[in-house]
Amino acid sequence: MDMLEFGEFNGKYDTRIKGLGLDLLVSEVRNTDLKVLNVAKNIPTVAEVTQREVVLFAADAIPVLGVNGFNVLLEGREQTVNYVRTKNRFTLVLSDESLIGMRRVAQRLMAGALK
Repeated sequence: MDMLEFGEFNGKYDTRIKGLGLDLLVSEVRNTDLKVLNVAKNIPTVAEVTQREVVLFAADAIPVLGVNGFNVLLEGREQTVNYVRTKNRFTLVLSDESLIGMRRVAQRLMAGALK
């Protein structure tokens, strides 16, 4: 997690990835580099060993935004976001869970088109 930093960059809040020859803002690569198959297929493996750190990273970013006037909506799997303390919590339920797979395919196609 030493290569990730949350803060204000270029006048907006973002996550910076810096290390291993990279210096990127997530907002600039979220629909391209971060959606390609090489990255997407490794997410479950990486998530399995870094889930705690990711949740803590998000939990630390939320108050930074809050004190600067932002309302924060944290998206994620229920079993993950339950570890983030909040007085407000909402759960959205899909009527058809196959939509999740369709969404992922659409994201990958869009990533290819944007490159």
